[in-house]
Amino acid sequence: MSAKVKALVTLAIGEDYLRMWEAYYKPSLEKYAEKHGYDLFVIDDYLDATPRGPERTPHWQKLLILEHPEFRQYEHVVWIDADININFHHAPCIVDHAGDTDAIGLVSHNQVYVNDELWTNRWHRAHQLGGGIFERPHGPSPVERYREAGLPDDVDDMVNTGVMVLQPAKHAEFLRWIYDTCDENPYSANEQMSLSYHIFRQGLFQPLDPRFNRTWSEEMVQNYPFLMNNLTREIQPVMALCVTAAWLNTWFLHFLADGLSRGDVQFILSQFDDPTKINLQELMGPVES
Repeated sequence: MSAKVKALVTLAIGEDYLRMWEAYYKPSLEKYAEKHGYDLFVIDDYLDATPRGPERTPHWQKLLILEHPEFRQYEHVVWIDADININFHHAPCIVDHAGDTDAIGLVSHNQVYVNDELWTNRWHRAHQLGGGIFERPHGPSPVERYREAGLPDDVDDMVNTGVMVLQPAKHAEFLRWIYDTCDENPYSANEQMSLSYHIFRQGLFQPLDPRFNRTWSEEMVQNYPFLMNNLTREIQPVMALCVTAAWLNTWFLHFLADGLSRGDVQFILSQFDDPTKINLQELMGPVES
């Protein structure tokens, strides 16, 4: 039997995550999968049925997907976190973009923050305006993040593992080794720091266009800092215009559970229609004379 080509896989464990995914994320993934020929799957339970599965956060289960009989038959498996909304109007095929490689396609920190000014500015705003959510006064570097997580500090870049272009034939054994060998701690960012470190150490990093994994909270802090004011956030038309602008300017918009911006996905306009048909006058309401 010939291998199937492309699968798009996410994980939503727990009633809250599954409800959010079905309401605000699933439609955009369905449109994207249909447009580019992916089979779409959502995993709603632990793949590891042993006690080790639920002992750690569900994020670790992504490391086991390439062993699943359903996905082993695919040439390419694209992992996407369940809190990513795809701009299906413009996002190209991520597998085509990754190209013919033995590596794992990801977006790295240094691709987005190309100089210290961008990183320092983002963290200064987050700390000053975030109402205590962003406790650190400065953003830790990749080296500092690895050191805090108990890993060697000989890697100077890191990745967000919310989007990965994987190949079962080439990466299943590596992901299983991370799952069996590495542990979670308060600074490990679930599985992310361990997986990130070893991807770089093993030479498995294939850079993707940063638009394939843009974090909304970072876009907000950088470009719409006034949205960190609670009173401004209550003005829904302003919220809608800003989050929709970020969505239209990128391909995969990632809504992290940071205590501030996760629910902003609900304000994306025209998920299902042509975004050029947004009626701003209707959105903003009548103008008083």
